Amino acid sequence: MSERRSYFRIDETIALEFKNVDELTANKNQPDALFNNANSLKLYSELKKIDADNAQFLFQIKELSRPLAEYLHNLNRKIELLGQQLMADQKPSPPSKTIKQVNLSEGGIAFGSSSALNTDDFIGLRIVFLPSNAGLILFAKVIRCEPSNTGEFQVAAKFHRITDLQQQLIGQQIMRAQMAEKRRLQENS
Repeated sequence: MSERRSYFRIDETIALEFKNVDELTANKNQPDALFNNANSLKLYSELKKIDADNAQFLFQIKELSRPLAEYLHNLNRKIELLGQQLMADQKPSPPSKTIKQVNLSEGGIAFGSSSALNTDDFIGLRIVFLPSNAGLILFAKVIRCEPSNTGEFQVAAKFHRITDLQQQLIGQQIMRAQMAEKRRLQENS
């Protein structure tokens, strides 16, 4: 199986910004410096990861003490509300040039661009998943850029120096999207 298809892929609507960077920047620097408010995006992503890590513990606590589990759930909701407020300023209002339909996997992304990019160019990406507002900032290497019938260019890029945490966040988003699609199909049956 080719590397290009070694991950599950989904079509998803996200807020996406990208900037061209040189190879040295992509290999040596952190992508966070490319975009404003990167720290709040990183914080919110960390909170989401902690949520996922704690889900099993909360389930176990619920079996032992329902009131304690309810209390912890309410504390978690308070933190989630604070995180959502923090991220509310990050999300562009539709219609926005940054809200795009993309094809996403744990290994890369394909998206439409108004300008052509060169194969082997590096880009910095700021991805915000909607409606959760979880997101990440990372580098990618352009593997393909072709004109499309929409007048845009279809860009395919492979994530570059992706961390385990970033890959896990993308994987969680893919699973959520797949479960939502499965529910939608069951409701329509």
